Amino acid sequence: MYISNLKIKNYRNFKDFNIKLKPLTLIVGENNIGKSNLLNSLGLIFSQDISIYKKRNLEVSDFNYDVILQYKRDIIDNEKPLEEITFPVIEISATLVDWDEDQESVISDWYVNEELTEAELTYRYAPVSSFDRLAELATQREFINKFKIDIGEEKFSELPEKEILDLINFPISKYYYSIIGGNQNDTQANMYHLNQLKFELLDALRDAKLELSASHRGNLLFRVLNAKEENEYQDLKKQLVGLHNSIKENEAIQGIKEGISTQLDKISLTTEDFTNNINLIFSLPNVEDILKKLSLIYGENPLKIEHNGTGRNNLLFMSLILSYIEDPSSMESNYFRVVGIEEPESHLHANLQNHLAQNIELLIKEEGSNTYRKDIQLILVSHSNHITTKIDFDNTVVLYKNDNTLSTHYVLDGFSNNAEDRKRIKYLRKYLDAENINLFYSRKIILVEGISEKLLLPTFFKIETSNTIEKSSCCVVNINGLAFKNFLDIVKNGYHTKCLVLTDSDINTRAEDRAENLADLYSDIDQISVHITNESTFEKDIIASNKDGLGKDILLKVLKQVRPISGKQYGEGLGENEIDIEDYFDLIENFKSDFAYQLMIELEENNSGFTVPDYIKSGILFLNGSQSNDE
Repeated sequence: MYISNLKIKNYRNFKDFNIKLKPLTLIVGENNIGKSNLLNSLGLIFSQDISIYKKRNLEVSDFNYDVILQYKRDIIDNEKPLEEITFPVIEISATLVDWDEDQESVISDWYVNEELTEAELTYRYAPVSSFDRLAELATQREFINKFKIDIGEEKFSELPEKEILDLINFPISKYYYSIIGGNQNDTQANMYHLNQLKFELLDALRDAKLELSASHRGNLLFRVLNAKEENEYQDLKKQLVGLHNSIKENEAIQGIKEGISTQLDKISLTTEDFTNNINLIFSLPNVEDILKKLSLIYGENPLKIEHNGTGRNNLLFMSLILSYIEDPSSMESNYFRVVGIEEPESHLHANLQNHLAQNIELLIKEEGSNTYRKDIQLILVSHSNHITTKIDFDNTVVLYKNDNTLSTHYVLDGFSNNAEDRKRIKYLRKYLDAENINLFYSRKIILVEGISEKLLLPTFFKIETSNTIEKSSCCVVNINGLAFKNFLDIVKNGYHTKCLVLTDSDINTRAEDRAENLADLYSDIDQISVHITNESTFEKDIIASNKDGLGKDILLKVLKQVRPISGKQYGEGLGENEIDIEDYFDLIENFKSDFAYQLMIELEENNSGFTVPDYIKSGILFLNGSQSNDE
């Protein structure tokens, strides 16, 4: 069984959100896009076992900001009838599919379709039925209107909207949660059945050092150890039986007892039925006390947990919880478990990240099989390029903003099973490496043909916008050739983020129609804009844009650095004349990377008078929303 679909309404940054999930799902995207909130929303539906309990009674800050804002604006709008004002409600619905016979006994009351192939659980946070909503709205509106009279309409009109809205109380104390099974709003899920479905969360701020010691009941190691039946630890207590006699015979302890008795004789009375003799009693510890004395150590020269590196402790932490989850015998009464792991890469170097990602899928597969287990679903949230490139792209979904709406896109959605698309998928799996995968962590993408463009585009972008390309959440992807379609089809198939293609025109070559054909192919996709050099190549456009003036001086200086002898001779022979595009290009044709690198360094020091080629300027305008893809 697994959660195939998750709907989130009005929870934190999710206003009306829907995402498909798989038995193994990797969720990627830029910071603050909502990945952690998505995992937390699952915790509101499913009971939890060894992870931190997420209380289901929420706070005002858990509501989507926009819906709270609209609620308050409706109250101060005297033209809006109170009966038409709705109180925000948080709803989170999880659709369950593909269960086995044992799991069906748990979810059979929650069916939502006639075929009985889907079940649904919904967390709902709404006002209690006894709450007088109209009275609350009338009170809040009356308060605002009275405040307006008290300070005067003129002064009231000068107040910032936020200050007025802050005066309105949101009745969070009148809200309560319910967990609904099926699609009947009044059918509460049976708590016994609900408790058979667990959610474990390894959050990004986990304290591995603390959790790897069993000294407290709340620590992870204690809860894992304590999950076993007590009788499985009974043999440990046998080892303590002889300790009682040893304590009685210990000379140091006997001396302490006698010293206490002597002092007690001095300060208390002795009667016929009471003496001042004292003794020490040893009580055999219970199993829980024994477990609290345990902690993990690791390595050939084992160190205490507090002396381990953070990365090693993080690996131990994940191994501890995953070994517990992976073992079906430890699950006993639990029929299904969702495991959310935030940033599995925390404190791990690149090689360990690669190794972890390559093997983590084995945790939820049947032993010796490629079939996913039905008792576990794994949801990963990561910012790591290494993790992202090692998990199968079939299971990788991107969270991104599309016109201020939170959207999702599985990397391989839209690709078919025909020979051409299979070839493209193979290409993407090879070339979406740890660097190029950045396109899924950015809001804008620039695709370029080679290393020269890759080196210079960030500098050109800064010249034109005064911002760095990173600050603009833009990435440059070097596709190492002309295979633009493989990347552009990701955008075309639904990853609606702005994508600029910068490509050579290849005028007077056999491929001179290629660039125009590419532009025509994607001309109806608003998110894609193909910009083509005026000259035949990227370098020639740079030369053409800087043939004279200060731009000429910069190019001649760079040429001398790339070709010290030939460059100097060319500059001296040129005199006051303009640079000849072909002559200059002949000198750098076999040194394109060196030329790009030296030009980049020079422009970072001084770009005064340098002109960025027009096709790149217009491309940057497209990315920044100042130009359509038709221009």
